[in-house]
Amino acid sequence: MRQQALAGLLTATVLRGVACADENDTWAARAQAGYSKTGGTTDTSSANALFHIAHIAGDWKLLFGTDGLYGSTKGETTAQAWNVRGQVNYNFTERFYWYSGASYIDDRFSGFAYQTLVSTGVGYQFVKTDATKLAAQVGVGARWLKPQILTQDAVGGIISVTDLPGENDVVLDAAVKLEHSLNTATQLITAVTVHSGRENTMTTALAQLQVKMTEGLSLAAGYQLVHNSQPPPGAGPSASLTTLNLVYEHKNKDLAPE
Repeated sequence: MRQQALAGLLTATVLRGVACADENDTWAARAQAGYSKTGGTTDTSSANALFHIAHIAGDWKLLFGTDGLYGSTKGETTAQAWNVRGQVNYNFTERFYWYSGASYIDDRFSGFAYQTLVSTGVGYQFVKTDATKLAAQVGVGARWLKPQILTQDAVGGIISVTDLPGENDVVLDAAVKLEHSLNTATQLITAVTVHSGRENTMTTALAQLQVKMTEGLSLAAGYQLVHNSQPPPGAGPSASLTTLNLVYEHKNKDLAPE
């Protein structure tokens, strides 16, 4: 039921955001969803959804993003995660900006019940052309963690969870993102984010190849790797995700969704 509720919430958010994006040229949005199922000796299924939206108001830029993931093997839940984040940018110049943001990550299989971050810093758009966009930002933040000890069975399902005391620390918050059009129909999107503190360093790397089918719809193949430097006992340090998604994108010549 939790997975169905999450999927419904993401779908409703996507539909409302897409409707808003189509009404005003100061908006841009990207929504994507994917599902796979295999049968036979090992019955597995997985689903993922993502929604990003951005809006310009003068020198201000408002960003919001959410995504979710669910997977099962032989009827057992073997992947379940969702996160939400928001960011406000203020442009000092056409390329140099200040940002302030917050994020909440809930990954049941990461060894952390949650990771919450509030951060602020500066960013710069190194390349800003129709074909290529390269931007980086760095700042500091406060993070709250809730470690857990996980016991899993041979399939990967969780048998038991032991909560550990919550932790908080000061972190370095950094991110780099590249979007490059290989041709009129093919786009490469890559991004790396790092939240590094005393208690844990979480690094997320993403690469996605997107092929346009129509003006608004594309197919995308992606790979994501998440690494936690100090996971609690019972949780591995790294987790990867390979996806094939249908993507809807409302682009804006002045604003690319992030």
